[in-house]
Amino acid sequence: MRNNAIDRLYQLLPGYITARDADEGRPLLALMQILTRELELVERDTDQLYDNWFIETCENWAVSYIGDLVGARALREFGEGSLRAYVANTLAYRQAKGTRVILEQLARDVSGWPAVAVEFFSLLQQTRNVNRQKGGVPATMSLRDADTAALTGGPFERAAHSIDVRAIGRSSGRYNIPNLGLFVWRLHNNDLPFLTDEREGGYLGGVVPRVAPHGAGYRLLDPVGRPLRLFNRPRTEQSLEQSSTEASVPGPLRRRRIAADLEALRAGTPGGGLFFRTRPVFAARLGGVSLRPEQLHCCNLADRQQGGGVGWTRPAVAGTINFDPELGRLSLHADDEGKTVEVSYAFGSAGEFGAGPGDRRASVADWIGPFADPEAQPPLWQVGVTRRSEALAGQTIVASLVEAIALWNAEAAPGRRGIIAVLDSASYDEDLSGAAQTIIIPQGAMLAIVAAGWPLRDTAAGPGHRKAGDLIPAGRRPHVASDLKVRGTAKADETGGTLILDGLLLEGRVRVLAGQLGRLELRCGTFGAAAEALGDAVTVTTGNAGLGLRIERCICGRLDLAGAAGTVEIVDSVVGEDRVADGNPAAAPVVVDAPAADLAVERSTLFGRSIGRSLAASDSLFTAPLEIARRQAGYMRFSYVPPGSRVPRRFHCAPELQVSEAKERLGAAFTAEMETTIRRSIRPVFSATLAEAPAFGQLAQRCPSEIAEGGEGRTEMGALNRLRNPQRLANLRDALSEYLPFGLSADVIFES
Repeated sequence: MRNNAIDRLYQLLPGYITARDADEGRPLLALMQILTRELELVERDTDQLYDNWFIETCENWAVSYIGDLVGARALREFGEGSLRAYVANTLAYRQAKGTRVILEQLARDVSGWPAVAVEFFSLLQQTRNVNRQKGGVPATMSLRDADTAALTGGPFERAAHSIDVRAIGRSSGRYNIPNLGLFVWRLHNNDLPFLTDEREGGYLGGVVPRVAPHGAGYRLLDPVGRPLRLFNRPRTEQSLEQSSTEASVPGPLRRRRIAADLEALRAGTPGGGLFFRTRPVFAARLGGVSLRPEQLHCCNLADRQQGGGVGWTRPAVAGTINFDPELGRLSLHADDEGKTVEVSYAFGSAGEFGAGPGDRRASVADWIGPFADPEAQPPLWQVGVTRRSEALAGQTIVASLVEAIALWNAEAAPGRRGIIAVLDSASYDEDLSGAAQTIIIPQGAMLAIVAAGWPLRDTAAGPGHRKAGDLIPAGRRPHVASDLKVRGTAKADETGGTLILDGLLLEGRVRVLAGQLGRLELRCGTFGAAAEALGDAVTVTTGNAGLGLRIERCICGRLDLAGAAGTVEIVDSVVGEDRVADGNPAAAPVVVDAPAADLAVERSTLFGRSIGRSLAASDSLFTAPLEIARRQAGYMRFSYVPPGSRVPRRFHCAPELQVSEAKERLGAAFTAEMETTIRRSIRPVFSATLAEAPAFGQLAQRCPSEIAEGGEGRTEMGALNRLRNPQRLANLRDALSEYLPFGLSADVIFES
């Protein structure tokens, strides 16, 4: 251990020198402290040079150099340090080259996608010699085994197949002797846990299901009331040699599999309760008491006629719960209707956008700087919000957003900075649309409402202190069931204030009232959510001519920005959804209405028509025509531009690029019919266009490559551009060609 004291060099000097230095006012001490700081820089650099010899501790730039030393094949980066595991495990790959479990691990390391390898020859029907029988796949599948039937065609199927001699592909030619399939999962797993305070251990709650229209005994697991498919919480495999199972992949939960697992647990069968051990796939608290897995029953809760009305199957015993992971429903015994219910589960999403419990430290780091300035006056103001405010101590903690907004409005003054930290994943169904609940943002003031923990830390002021600006923005997704109203009070010649909303699931819209708000930022949230469809996300009334809006990593409904004349930035987000157009641009509604604003769209997907004054767009998808007034300014690059759009100059945009290339190649032979064919064949195709679907915004496998690989650097266009899916897939295919056993053929099959 090094002595890191700032005066450690000074302490090495002889005593008579330090004594004389003390008589002179210690100028030598000041010089030695400067030298000590420079020494610390040299020591840190030396330590890092040593760490760079090892793949586990080296800097990201050194990964490729270590890969060269072990002969690892050069692959494409799909994120910072994304190939570290691939280089680290290269020698292990070679020791067990060609085996199924190594191919699975290799796929994870080079693509980041969980994978399961299936040797299709093991699923072929075989006529065995009666004298040489061995266990295997039965030739005839039982028609009474619904679970086996549900698995057919997937990575965990147990049914036998006749031989298929076609070349292996995603939907055909699988079942042949030399064929191997690599099933991968692209959807992200979002885990909503029960929360406790990091220091005090006080319970902060879980997700509060929404009461269904059928009555208090019926609940919807999604707090907004949308259909919700639950996802598995994957179990970590202990070694490279351990093969993947259904419990170790982040796929959607199957009702029959979970029901059978719970029945085996109740019966004491060995191996029962696999999905409910260290990380239960579903957990519930009833009346403040945690339920054991034996008290949970997984069943079909589809609507059915009951006593002259419509209802779901209810538990036969009080104190137990029925839940349906495929429909996102829960039912209670009649005696439990008045008890509080909280749940914990995981859900799926196509990317890291929209409201979710993921790590948002990078998002908070983008805006926290001006808030956390220690020299700014007055000091930063902060309040915490949780439904269980009595469980926490320290600085101001309140139980409702109404109280928090009232406290801010009482403190609001020009230049004031404040943070409202929502500490849990509860549902705040209070009415925030009244005049008394309007958020006031004075001239130059800044307020952030963020889903984040506010930890207790020991400081010089004493133990157990909550420092303003100290946030843990992860593991939470609070639900706000109301509109949010904000008014800027700056004068026309003054700098408007700023409101930031980060990590919220807002069942309503943000209404910017008449006034002078300088900037509104929506980050990592879902705005305009509703049970039926996405509604309006932001409405700006007149009097906010200088308002600037930034939307980053969000799912948003319609943006009604007729009163805004600043810059509207949309980054890594999805705006709107397609419920009525069904791919027909002419039927799409307007999702961005900002005729006086300058639009800046990067790596985003817009489901609907857009209206703006000017436009600068990159790597984006627009599913319906755009109407831009000033087309001599701005640009469109590496984006899909629908026919009929009026936009500024284009660079490498589909389908214009493909049309121009065909014209240049064919010359006079190019006809109008050819142009029409090209334009019709190149259009985005999505896995899902409804906001509640797990794969919302994801490009389908049949999407044309001109769009799936049409972004800058051969990335995909749209909100999932940063995932670099084409690079992941290319890595996977390159690795398969190197590690696949001789004579076998393989293909990548997307399970999600």
